[in-house]
Amino acid sequence: MPTSIELQPFIPIILGGNLGAYSTARSFYEAYNTTSLVLCTMITGPIDHSIFIDPIIEPNMMQPEVLGKLLNAIENRYPNTKKIVLASTDNYVELIINHKILFPVSWVIPYVDKELFYPATNKASFYKICEQEGVPYPKTLVITDYEAVLPFDFPIIIKPADSMKYHSIDFPGKEKVYICKNQESYKKIIQNIKDNGYDDEIILQEYIAGDDSFVGVATVYSSHSTGEVKVVSFGQTLLEDHTPSAIGNHLAILTKKDDQIVRDVKKLVKATGWTGFSNYDVKYDSRDQTYKFFELNARLGRSNYYVTAAGKNTATYYVKDFIENQSIDYSVADKQILYSTVPKKLLLDNIQSNELKKIVRQLYKSKEVYHPLASQEEPSMKRKLYVTIATLNYFKKFKVYPQPPQLYDPI
Repeated sequence: MPTSIELQPFIPIILGGNLGAYSTARSFYEAYNTTSLVLCTMITGPIDHSIFIDPIIEPNMMQPEVLGKLLNAIENRYPNTKKIVLASTDNYVELIINHKILFPVSWVIPYVDKELFYPATNKASFYKICEQEGVPYPKTLVITDYEAVLPFDFPIIIKPADSMKYHSIDFPGKEKVYICKNQESYKKIIQNIKDNGYDDEIILQEYIAGDDSFVGVATVYSSHSTGEVKVVSFGQTLLEDHTPSAIGNHLAILTKKDDQIVRDVKKLVKATGWTGFSNYDVKYDSRDQTYKFFELNARLGRSNYYVTAAGKNTATYYVKDFIENQSIDYSVADKQILYSTVPKKLLLDNIQSNELKKIVRQLYKSKEVYHPLASQEEPSMKRKLYVTIATLNYFKKFKVYPQPPQLYDPI
């Protein structure tokens, strides 16, 4: 059982009620036996019936004046306890960064200021930083209309440069990222994006061949006092979500150490001046045998529990750096574990490499497989039922939205 929240040395305040929020609360509980206050617009399956989450529901919390009143109410309720505020999605990070004045001065806000935030997280400026630092990234063209001459052949990737602005827009056929196969489709996608209110730069990129196992995710913590990288945790994605609204979400991750990733994330952290957690999406390019960087995310990723499961509990970095003011030793996560939110059979059926299948089977045998929602500390049978159903539901999802065939084979 967690410590009574009134007796905790600090209270994690997490904005948003998704899988990432639950994973962060779970990490705090496992490290410090704490309950987290989760501020969200509604109760969602991932946070419902949790022993270490106290949900606070406010449908209008994205409105600054509403959020300000909510924060003051929490401060008045727990006036003598340290608070640290965290965000589970990009829009909540942006809300925090743009409205830091709303938060009581004693609260810990482990995020950079907007002067650092926007250049690092905008994809167009991020690729300029990659170019300056010699960090590999896909061939890219930044456009404002569709009349530009493409410097690479189809298929191409189309995505907004400003993810947060695009996130606020809804329209039929909207996808997080588009894979475009020809000129006709290209013009239609661009026009649809613009006609529905997105008026910023659009990124066009070469398509890097390879199934889900070519994708990777790197999570990095850099000290707010020195700027030095303190931990790097890298994972090879074995399976991604392919439903249009959730495309790219990591469903299964195999942790591993990669020297190129460590070298390049250090360059990016130094060049951007980033502190706190950052998260990088990459894909392996078999043509030159390098991981190409796609973006910097300003927070712990949705799948952040893979870092904790690999022995680098994410909560401890926040607490040591911001609350306890302790020095943190540098380390690279090298313990191999499997993070998975899907059934074993579905995962193995979607892995093409026999070598990877062998590793996955061995990790199941050695009980080094971690489902982020399936904490053994959770006593609620309603919760256990939800986790089981949510896991099995991926069979249905993959029947409707299977892992797509490659548009061309890796060399």
